[in-house]
Amino acid sequence: MVNTHERLRELVGDLWNNYVHHEFVERLKDGSLPMDVFRYYLIQDTKYVREMQKAVIEAASKAPLNEAIDVLTAMFSNVERGAEVHERLFRDLSITEEEVNNTGFNLVNYAYTRHLHYYASLGWPQFLAAWAPCMWGYNEIGKYVVGTKNALFNAWAEFYASGDYWSRVEAILRTLDKYEVTPEIERAFRDSVNFEIMFWEASLRKDPTIFL
Repeated sequence: MVNTHERLRELVGDLWNNYVHHEFVERLKDGSLPMDVFRYYLIQDTKYVREMQKAVIEAASKAPLNEAIDVLTAMFSNVERGAEVHERLFRDLSITEEEVNNTGFNLVNYAYTRHLHYYASLGWPQFLAAWAPCMWGYNEIGKYVVGTKNALFNAWAEFYASGDYWSRVEAILRTLDKYEVTPEIERAFRDSVNFEIMFWEASLRKDPTIFL
């Protein structure tokens, strides 16, 4: 029997491949992504992650206690590993906390984070479906990009390909699998895959940003 997360991936069809093998990803792998584009992406991604974490806490407040503990423990018990990579990339690219705070959201990032907050307000399974494409897809992308000739891109990829990161993804997928696929859950998952594709494209364009 196909579990929920696998069924959701089947339902989005080619969209998933368009996400995990987007031009942005291919250029990370072959090392040709311009460094100013990667720098822009990292700032937007940092802003995304901070909003995503708020949405996780909001959604977890609506979850069965054992499920919330399982997911939150996986997400936050070893944040140092991600922080080390983050700090190295920021240091090497001269990105400061002040610059992140003084940079707005591009419109895709703004819409995507509002989408996460919306599903967090609806309920736990709906949020898990909206959240899963980001976490799950990045593990797949990390494994694909590892070995790139660019040292910074490789450091980025190694984190997402790591067993530590996979343990976070596994907790989310394991919990999502407790719920059946509904039209609402499928829509949440599909829309997030589309947002991930648009996030890459906005980064390649270095879209203008707005302040909230």
